[in-house]
Parts: sequence; structure tokens; C-alpha cells
Amino acid sequence: MYIRQIQSYSLLKYISLELFQKSMKNILISVFISFCLTFTAIAKNDGGGGTGGGSSGGSSGGSSGGSSGNSGNSGNSGNDGPDGNYSNSQGYDNELKRILFEIEKKENYEGALKDLEIYVYENPQNANGWNLIGFASRKLGKFEDAELYYNTGLEIEPQHDDILAYQGELYLQTNRYEKALKNLDILSDICIFNCTEKKELAEAIKKYEIENNL
Repeated sequence: MYIRQIQSYSLLKYISLELFQKSMKNILISVFISFCLTFTAIAKNDGGGGTGGGSSGGSSGGSSGGSSGNSGNSGNSGNDGPDGNYSNSQGYDNELKRILFEIEKKENYEGALKDLEIYVYENPQNANGWNLIGFASRKLGKFEDAELYYNTGLEIEPQHDDILAYQGELYLQTNRYEKALKNLDILSDICIFNCTEKKELAEAIKKYEIENNL
């Protein structure tokens, strides 16, 4: 009986020691993880200010003129792109600016279209995304798709000047002259000062009239 008590006591002591060692190990691991997380947070705070100021000025500029976030310098079809200066495209996040660069500078409409299909799926409420995917589709001759995309963008933002201008050009490309005129009327109402979109649609309509003896 006495021997059993000694054995039981030894077993309990062994178990207690094992539990103590495991607990200490867990505590040390927790302390180490906490230290790493704290150090990372401090490092981010120390280095965060350097990039914030440097990038804030890049997209804060831009001209005023319609109601959409990227008006003023946008709608420059003469540059084969939906925005005259992609770096100053207000309302465009970094991904849209990257895609816009592919469209404007590389004219990579196929690649841009694939990226935009993913983008509008993930950001369905961004009218600028629908504007770009409509533009890329139109450049590739996919007029039905382009019209669907432009209509979707206008449902989100009915006075998006870029979409109204490019939709007007789409109407001219598909011989719907009267609809293009209606878009120009809308742009004339909402876009008063420095409105590139209105000017370019007006020029496209004038060219269409000359070519078709209207």
C-alpha cells in the first residue's frame, strides 16, 4: 500500500512537471509572437510616412468639368485612351490606373479586357470600371458588349460624362445618329467648363455628318 502511494505520488509529480514544462513553452512562444508583432507594427509606423506624402500628390490633380470623378482630362479618344492623363485619373484606384496604362500607352485592348472582366466582377459598383471595359470592347469591335457595359455604368452613375461621350461615339459607329445627338445634349447640360468629353463627341458627330452628307 505504501509503495503504491509512492508510485502514485511520483506519477503525479511527473505529470505536473510535464504540464509545467508545456505551459512554460507555450508562454515563451506567445511572448515571442507578441514581440514579433509589436516589432513589425513599430517598423510599419516608422516607415509609413515616407510613402504617404510621396504618393498623395500624384492623383490629387486633374481638371474639373463633368460629374464623374475622372472628368476634365478624360475622354481623349485622340490619344486612343479613355483618359488624357492616366496618372491624374481621379476616382481610379491603382488597379484601374494600371489597366488604363495598358490601354493608353500600349493599346493592349485584349489584355485590358481580360483584366477588366475580373475587375468589374469584383467591383460591380465602380462606374469607371464599366467605362473602361466598354471602351476596350468597343476598340475590339465588340459593340454589343460595349453597349451593355456602358448602360451598366450609367445605371450606377447616370451623368458619367466619359460614358456618355463614348456611348455617343458607339452610337455613331453603329449608325444611330439621333442617339448620339441626345448624348451630346445631356453632356451640354451637365458639362459646362473645360469639358473635353463634350467637345470630342461634338467633333465626332460633325465628322459623321460630313461623311454621311447630313
